[in-house]
Amino acid sequence: MRRAMRSWIGVAAVPLCLAGFAHAQDRPPAGRPQPGPMAPASKDPSAAPAGTYHVDLEHASAVARVLHRGISYSVLRFGVRDGTLVWNPARPSAITLAVTVDAKPFYAPIVYKILPEGPQSLDVAKYPDAKFVSTAVRVKAGNRATIDGRLTLMGVTRPVVINAELVGVGRSMEGASTIGFTGTMLVDTSQFTQQPMARMVGTVTVVLDAEFLKQ
Repeated sequence: MRRAMRSWIGVAAVPLCLAGFAHAQDRPPAGRPQPGPMAPASKDPSAAPAGTYHVDLEHASAVARVLHRGISYSVLRFGVRDGTLVWNPARPSAITLAVTVDAKPFYAPIVYKILPEGPQSLDVAKYPDAKFVSTAVRVKAGNRATIDGRLTLMGVTRPVVINAELVGVGRSMEGASTIGFTGTMLVDTSQFTQQPMARMVGTVTVVLDAEFLKQ
């Protein structure tokens, strides 16, 4: 039972959709002069011009928190493979988001006897990624929004909701407009598979963070 529970931590952890693993500091490409002081980020959504933004892979990730026997949380981190944000601060209903996440975790707190990416759990060889696609964005007060969408995991697609917050708006070192978000969604693993352990794991919290650069 313990091995099975550990294997299903991986299944529970992957759902996702949208994330940002910020470095301690940005470094300029080799051969370029050191940049001067950067302007502080803004909290004003309108400071980011409308247009298409692509995810910054160096500042994006998804973190899954899985309750372990009602005692503590196990944490796994997943990398983002791709992501596109169509931004329109003047017309929030036109905002769209699509994010693809690698189903194989690149960080786990322990060495699992049954790998989360193996055929007995996430089966990454058959289902290499998970994808979130928004269907509606509802703006709230305080730079917050509710993002309705559909999550595809292990070949199954189900509706999910992301509670998102605009963290900041600024510019990259190359001068591109940049938008950063954080978001949380709850995923019921039993909706993606009917195996008994999925029902035991239950609902998983996925925290998503990402920066997007204007193209």
